Amino acid sequence: MLIDFHTHVFLDRLAKNAVASLAEKAHFTPYTDGTLAATKARMHAEGVDRFVALNIAVSPRTEGHVNDFAISLLGDDMAIPFGSVHPYSENALKELDRLCAAGVKGVKFHHEYQDVYADDARALQLYKACAERGLIMLFHGGADRGFLPPVKASPERVRRAADAVPQGRFVIAHLGGQDMLEESVRYLADTPLMIDVSFSAKTAGVREAEDCIRAFGTGRVLFGSDCPWDTPANTRAFLGKMRFSQEELEAVFSGNALRLLQAK
Repeated sequence: MLIDFHTHVFLDRLAKNAVASLAEKAHFTPYTDGTLAATKARMHAEGVDRFVALNIAVSPRTEGHVNDFAISLLGDDMAIPFGSVHPYSENALKELDRLCAAGVKGVKFHHEYQDVYADDARALQLYKACAERGLIMLFHGGADRGFLPPVKASPERVRRAADAVPQGRFVIAHLGGQDMLEESVRYLADTPLMIDVSFSAKTAGVREAEDCIRAFGTGRVLFGSDCPWDTPANTRAFLGKMRFSQEELEAVFSGNALRLLQAK
């Protein structure tokens, strides 16, 4: 079984412009148009059974629409939708309750697009609220090629967030810190949080990525592609160059995701 824990899916009428805008900002060539249908087709063709569909509340104003879309995907045969809330939204707690009541399992934070540091006091309060509701929190980790420093979700700042909310169910994308793997290991490897491997085939060397995964342990690592910015096939080939056993790869491919998604 293969679960892609990190994909981006947009409402059909917004997908074309959203993907084009993001591609221009980060200088990436997308592999899909970002629609649900195109994402499912790519996932099916590359052996993915289920995938986590992410979107981002880039401002308090967009929060409700993002979560409407997430809720609309519940019951899809492949997509596992996550919602999103903005730390400076007056309605964030109501949105969390709405997501929980609907059955959504997690929320996505991207601190660069949301323009807030990962250890901001308001953000910490929102993470606590997510933890109290049992929601998984998936962070973009480390740098983002579309933004200049300072990095808002550096491993050091994420560590402060994890320490402040020890009961939180955190997943930090891009091996815990895109373009910051040494810092990821230094600040995060001794915490309970999990990481995903999304986009790492585009940004990290095989050996440094393997060393990072070993530091966290394969029981805390999730498969993810970051589609439409990379593909499951590329990511799987990248992991295949590493010296992991079949048992370790199965944990990364699906076992860890199933355990996280089914936990209360």
